[in-house]
Amino acid sequence: MPNNVESPSSHSQSISFRLNPITSTISLLPENNNNKTFKSEIYFNPTLKEKIIQLEPKLHADLSYCHLIDADISIVVNEIIIDKKCTELWLHGNEITSHGASILASGLINNSKLKSLDFSFNPISDLGVHSLSQALLPHQNSSLKILYLSKNNISNNGVIYLSEMLKINRTLNELWLSNNDIGDEGVKLLANVLAYYNKTLKILSLSMNRLITDSSIDYLIEMFENNRTLKQLWINDCNLSEHGKMKLSEKAHQKRKFKIEL
Repeated sequence: MPNNVESPSSHSQSISFRLNPITSTISLLPENNNNKTFKSEIYFNPTLKEKIIQLEPKLHADLSYCHLIDADISIVVNEIIIDKKCTELWLHGNEITSHGASILASGLINNSKLKSLDFSFNPISDLGVHSLSQALLPHQNSSLKILYLSKNNISNNGVIYLSEMLKINRTLNELWLSNNDIGDEGVKLLANVLAYYNKTLKILSLSMNRLITDSSIDYLIEMFENNRTLKQLWINDCNLSEHGKMKLSEKAHQKRKFKIEL
């Protein structure tokens, strides 16, 4: 797996479309023709529209590295998530902020079709994570199983929202959080949730979070001892010592059919 990309190898095989949104300016003259001009800017992305037309319903939609901005996300929600009922949506490497994340989160509510969402390499920050976490609470009826949030400027504060969601979420199987600003306090929160609350998550990635140190080792060991459902933990390229890695590796190998990447 490349050092700067969290998603599985299948991501690298997909075709990316470069989108060039345009903004149209329309001048409207009033009926009394009093020489007043009203200008209204309408955002329109013709290449995105063309791409949506080409998409087959109920399949994978790849909009990675398409220069999408927040203004595009309402279109993505209405025409791809809702109308096309896509099962996988990749928004990897765009320019979507927390505002766009909140718009997209609305498309997860009462959605039984979308199973995989890649939001990696977008500056959504902790605020965007809050919106997504709220949409994944059980009463929102989302069926999302896989969530990629790599290099999204997520700190320990964002992990608070994710941990509260994971306490009661029963659909999410994979959570990829590599290359963020998560530290030992964030690991403590996640480890506690996985040790005593969550019974459905199978894969957790914390790779390339350089603020994670040996102070997290005991939290993770406690998680190993009490969790029976997690099958993979990715914690490579963090700030663990060789001794800490060895300690984790020994404990992980005591678990049956468990994979740890150090």
